[in-house]
Amino acid sequence: MITIDGNTYHLQGDAYSYCFYVKNGKLLHGYYGQRLEKFVAVCDAPMDDFAAYEYGEFGRGDFRSPSIVVRDNGGIATDFQFVSHEILAIKPRIGMPQLRGEHQTLAVYLRDEKRGIKLTLFYTPLSQGLCRSAAIENESAESVFVDKFLSTCVDFPSGEYDILHLSGRPNKERDIVRERVSEGIKTISSTRGTTSHEHNCFCALLQPEANEEYGNAYGFNLIYSGNFAIETEKDALGQIRLNAGEQILYGGWELNAGERIYTPEVVCVYSAKGIGEMSRQFHTLYRKHLLDPRFVDKIRPIVINSWESVVYDVCEETMFRFIENAKGLGIDTVVLDDGWFGKRDNDDCSLGDWVVDKRKLPNGLQAIIRKCKENGMKFGLWFEPEMVSPDSDLNRLHPDWVLQSCHRESVQFRNQWVLDFSKKEVVDYVFASMKKVLDENDISYVKWDMNRPLTDVLNAKKYRAYMLGVYDLYERLTTSFPNLFIEGCSSGGGRFDPAILYYSPMIWTSDNTDAWSRTMIQHSTSLCYPLQSMSNHVSACPNIQTGRTISFATRGTVAMMGCLGYELHVENEEERVAVRMQTATYQKDADVILTGDLYRLKNPFTDGAFAQIVVSEDKQKAVFCYVRKDSEPTRGKIVERVCLRGLGEDVLYKAEETGEIQTGKTWMCVGVQLRLEKSDYACASLHFSAV
Repeated sequence: MITIDGNTYHLQGDAYSYCFYVKNGKLLHGYYGQRLEKFVAVCDAPMDDFAAYEYGEFGRGDFRSPSIVVRDNGGIATDFQFVSHEILAIKPRIGMPQLRGEHQTLAVYLRDEKRGIKLTLFYTPLSQGLCRSAAIENESAESVFVDKFLSTCVDFPSGEYDILHLSGRPNKERDIVRERVSEGIKTISSTRGTTSHEHNCFCALLQPEANEEYGNAYGFNLIYSGNFAIETEKDALGQIRLNAGEQILYGGWELNAGERIYTPEVVCVYSAKGIGEMSRQFHTLYRKHLLDPRFVDKIRPIVINSWESVVYDVCEETMFRFIENAKGLGIDTVVLDDGWFGKRDNDDCSLGDWVVDKRKLPNGLQAIIRKCKENGMKFGLWFEPEMVSPDSDLNRLHPDWVLQSCHRESVQFRNQWVLDFSKKEVVDYVFASMKKVLDENDISYVKWDMNRPLTDVLNAKKYRAYMLGVYDLYERLTTSFPNLFIEGCSSGGGRFDPAILYYSPMIWTSDNTDAWSRTMIQHSTSLCYPLQSMSNHVSACPNIQTGRTISFATRGTVAMMGCLGYELHVENEEERVAVRMQTATYQKDADVILTGDLYRLKNPFTDGAFAQIVVSEDKQKAVFCYVRKDSEPTRGKIVERVCLRGLGEDVLYKAEETGEIQTGKTWMCVGVQLRLEKSDYACASLHFSAV
């Protein structure tokens, strides 16, 4: 809801209010927090260097980190004055992924008269959160340079806050970092051209005592897949400014006369009921307004992927055996990963040559697809569309298609270069190559990988142009093949962000498939992203990343808290029986797991245990899982009690595994008593139905 009262703007969702007002031609921030019925601006607030500005400028008395910096021959100071506002019937289309739907949007227009620059701030209030973006237009006759242009700015009043963000590395994505916001500026960012393994484009500001169930939590998530920056700054009065948006690097963005650029959208979520409720708000928002409507309510296909079993040793005989082993196990789709194209015997050649290697597959992909169909399964295929190998036919034909700068040879990572997706002819070629494969073969599933950061980027503008090229290829594929399911991947979870989820309903969460490692990765990913976006596989033991051996039951328990799949040859009959049981259980409960409300009960980072429950929206069903890291000395089985969350208090629930019937309130107050095997990484699962 958008309410305008004179010079005051009040935006409301189900449980939040966001307010700002105009004073002396400037936008001042008024309030963000629990929903108010009415907001009255404190108009005697001083207009000094500590004022709570709605969007930070540079050079005119606001000395905190700015949201926008523009320079020309006249200097770098800007003075954006309020001009007018407009309520738009639908959000403007910004040329990149954004929350879907034709939602009413407030546009506030400001102008720097001396510069001839127009700034527009967009606010789209939705039930669960607020969406913000901005646009700048050069209405002067001369070019200017935009050195900084972020999507959102929020000035918080004096007080203590923690910042929670996600940091990591390959095979250890999105570790939780929580620290007190102290004086000075802290920046969480990526300059790798992707959202990256090292940092995610999400953060939350929390009151210090906030936990899963209690306290104020403000979440921010950028819908973008390239360079980004999230800044927090605490000033001398204890006020905190948060800025978030695309990171414009080195040399700025030349904005020519008449040119306009938009920022990516930032999703802002507020919860008065702790971190858990903040997460559920994000999950609901993304299910309703971000994920592709064609897939959002569909159960994800249970896939078996060839990579960890086959690697580059792809051949018809091996794949036939792989398919036959998966027959009758409840698996929907066989995915042929790397090694099927060009002369790809290892990772030093053939990227870009998306032609079947007839040495390995003399009868092409069609023979593999026929074998899948004969055994009751569909077929999926791996691509790495954005990359090219130095040793490839594509590079020999078009060496000018590689990202390059300063006439130097481009840097190689993983024996590969990055294609310059800012060039339309490059995207045209890659699309045509992929389309030919997809047209000639019955392929229902594509795994889109991206295995290295960007280097040798000529300027800041090209970083954005590259990402727009990636989105263009996604758009073409999803339009030309509307039933094609695309799984995102980037050396695991290196590009896990809302913009990729806009096109790929599911992202490979990490290359690390070790079950205990995955409890932490999945727990932290769920702080912002819904379970239905996480691709989780049961793989062989000892695990190839960690060397750990964990029971098949525990591996399945962890993988089922998201989108279940497998990374096995499944030649062992005991494993075949276990897979049948897991897929049957998952198919029965997938609708709850993928669309229900998630409650995190144990934190594997701090509690030595992983526990979650997902409750259906109508409170009629729930799925609970538990994994304990270490066993403890005891004479018998380990006994653990866990209090549940999210159930209907007065609803009677039956635990299917034990037959016990209790009210939801009892399950939540008294809890479930688990008897675990005396071994490390023991697990338990319970399924609850209303009776």
